[in-house]
Amino acid sequence: MLSIILVIILSLLISFLVTLDASTVTLRFGDSLLSDIPLVFVVFASLIIGALLASVTTIVNLITSKLTIMGKNSDLRKSYKSSEKLLEKVNKSEEEKKVLKEEIKELKHSKQVSE
Repeated sequence: MLSIILVIILSLLISFLVTLDASTVTLRFGDSLLSDIPLVFVVFASLIIGALLASVTTIVNLITSKLTIMGKNSDLRKSYKSSEKLLEKVNKSEEEKKVLKEEIKELKHSKQVSE
């Protein structure tokens, strides 16, 4: 956005310098001919068209970036959910491991007592 503002300021400066030369120009668009148009109007029209094109380009880039970020956020949420599920499985496995160790100890203890 700052670059657009700087371009506009620079364009205004250039257009001011151009206005010092108040000559008229002739524009030809295909078969159409526009004559005796002040150079100032041509410069300002070019400035406005350039600013509009730059704004459209910036808005398109902004929308594309937002959509990309939204997609990444969705992927991140999915990975958080899967990591939570995996963590639950690990915790469950740890609990089963503790229970099995206790059962092994009890079996060893009962075997020693019976002997």
